[in-house]
Amino acid sequence: MQAREFYNLRIETAQNQIVERLKRVRMFTFLRFTVFLVFGMALYFALGNGTLFLSLFVAGAIVFLWMVTLSVKARLALEKSRTLKKLNEDELSVLSGDWSMFDSGAMYTDGKHAFSNDLDLFAPKGVFGFINRTVSLQGKNALASLILNGSENPVKNNEIISSLSEEIGWTQTFRVAGTINSRKSGVDKSLVEWLGQSVKNPSWAKWMIYLIPAVMVPAFVLLNLNLISESIFTVLLIITAYPTLKLVKKTNVMAEHLSSHGSKVAVMLEQIQSLSELGERHAEINIIRDNLSKGTLSAEKGLKEWQKINERFELRMNVIVSIPLNIFFGWDFRQRVAIERWTEKYREVVPAWEHTLTTLEVFISGATMKYNYPGTTFTQFSAGDEVDISGMLHPLLAANKAVSNDVQMNGQNQFMILTGPNMAGKSTYLRALGLVFVFANAGFPVFANSVKIPRLKLYSSMRTSDDLSNESSYFHAELTRLRFIMDALERDQKIFILLDEILKGTNSKDKEEGSRRFLKKLQAKGAKGVIATHDLSLCQLSEGNTVFSNGCFDSTIEGENLYFDYSWRPGICQNMNASFLLKQMRLVD
Repeated sequence: MQAREFYNLRIETAQNQIVERLKRVRMFTFLRFTVFLVFGMALYFALGNGTLFLSLFVAGAIVFLWMVTLSVKARLALEKSRTLKKLNEDELSVLSGDWSMFDSGAMYTDGKHAFSNDLDLFAPKGVFGFINRTVSLQGKNALASLILNGSENPVKNNEIISSLSEEIGWTQTFRVAGTINSRKSGVDKSLVEWLGQSVKNPSWAKWMIYLIPAVMVPAFVLLNLNLISESIFTVLLIITAYPTLKLVKKTNVMAEHLSSHGSKVAVMLEQIQSLSELGERHAEINIIRDNLSKGTLSAEKGLKEWQKINERFELRMNVIVSIPLNIFFGWDFRQRVAIERWTEKYREVVPAWEHTLTTLEVFISGATMKYNYPGTTFTQFSAGDEVDISGMLHPLLAANKAVSNDVQMNGQNQFMILTGPNMAGKSTYLRALGLVFVFANAGFPVFANSVKIPRLKLYSSMRTSDDLSNESSYFHAELTRLRFIMDALERDQKIFILLDEILKGTNSKDKEEGSRRFLKKLQAKGAKGVIATHDLSLCQLSEGNTVFSNGCFDSTIEGENLYFDYSWRPGICQNMNASFLLKQMRLVD
C-alpha cells in the first residue's frame, strides 16, 4: 500500500473513531450528571434516616467516581483518535511539500559546525523539520546529535529503520502516546535528572514505618476501650507525629518533584507496553524490547511501581486523608522509604530505559522517511576511496521538480572541480551530496538509487558571513573557515570536503591563485571532495593530474529564453549567463 493511500485510510478510520468516541464521551457526561442528580435527590429525602443516608452517600460516591473514571478513559480515547487523524494529515502535507508543522530545530543552529549551516539542517522548512518525528525534547536532542555527529554503527541503524518502516502503523501508536502526553507539563523532564535530585532519608526513617503503627493503632483501640486516658493518647500522638512534622517540608519537596515527572513516566510506560504489539516479527526490535524487560529490572514493572508510589504520595495532598494516614500508619515515611528503595533498585537501569525509548523516537523518524519515500536506499560503505552514487536527489525538492544526478569519483579522482552558470544547480548538487554523507553516517535512508562511499566525515565551506561584533571581515571569516577544514586534515581525520566559490572576499587574481594553491595543498593532504566555482582556470588542474576531475552544469540560451536541465555531466561548462541575466533584468544596455 502506498503512503498516500495508507494515510488517507488511517484518517478515515480515525474520523469514524472520533464520531463513535464523541458519542461515548457525551453519554458518560450525561450519566455522570444523572447519577449526581439522582443520588442528590435521594440523599435529600433520606436526611431523617442516618443509616439510609450513609448507605446512599457511599453508594452514590462509588457510582459517581466510577462514572468519572469511565469518562476520563473515553476522553483519552477520543483525544488519541483526534491526534492520530492529525498525525496522518501532517504526513500527507509532507508528501505535498509542506512540513512546517514539525519543529525545524532552530535551537541547534551552530555556524561553527562542520557542515550544518551550509546544508540548511536547521533552517525554516529545512532538513531537520523534514525528518523530525520525535515527540520529546530528549528525542529531538538525540536526532539532532545523530545527524550532526553520525552513528558509530550506521549499518545497525539501517536494519532497525528498515524493520520499523514495515510497522508504520505501530510507529504512529508510539507517536500518539508521546504526542498526547507532551501537552502535559513535565513530559520533557528526565528520570535521570530526578534520580540525581531525590531526597535521601535519615537512617532512622525506615524504623518509623513499623514504630508508628505499632504504637498508635493499639493506643487508639485502648482509648476506645477506655483502657488509657486521652492525655496518654495525646502524649503518644505528639511523640510519634514529631518525626513526621520535622521532615514535612522535605517530604513535600520530594512529593512535588516526584509528581512533576508523572507525565514522563506515563509516556514511557505506554510506549513500552505498545512494543508487545510488534510480536516477534523483527529480530532487531526484539533486542530493543529485551533490553527493556530484563528479569526483575523490567522497565514496565519498575515504572508501574513508580506510579503506585506517586499515587500514594498524592493521597497525602488531601489533608483529611493525610492526617489519619500519618497518625496511624506513618504514611510519609512509608512513601519516603519506598521511593528510596525504588531508586536503589533501578538507579543503574533508568538511563538505559530512557536512552532506548529516545533512540526509538529517532529510528521512527528514519522509518517514516523510508516509508514516505520508498525509492530511498541505504548506503553501502566501501573500504576504499570510491564514491559511486547513482540517481542522487535533494530530499527537500518536490518530486516533480527534482532532477537526479550521479557522483562518480574513483580511487584516482580525489577532487571534482564543478563549474556552471548561475542558477544551473551547482549549489543544490553540493547540498544533495552533503546530505548523502549526513544521512549515510547517521544510518538513515539516502535519497538516491544506490550509494557506495567510504566512511568519511563531512566538512564544508559554502556560506560565510562577516562578523561586525568581532570586527571580522568577510575574507577573514572565509580564511577562518578554510583553516578549520585544514585543521581537521592535519589531525589526520578522514573527511569529505564541499566548497562553494571560495575566496569570494578578494580580487579575482588573488582569488584564482589562492584557490589553486589551496586545492593543491588539499591534494597533498589526500583530501577528497568537490569545489563549485565560476573560475574556469581551476579546471586546468586536471591536465595531466588524475587527482582532479571536471564536472559541470550548463544552460541553453535560445533568443530571449534561458533553459536549464539541472543535469550534471563530465567536463567544463561552456555557457555562462551573467550578462544575459543582467540584460533580462534591464540592468545593462
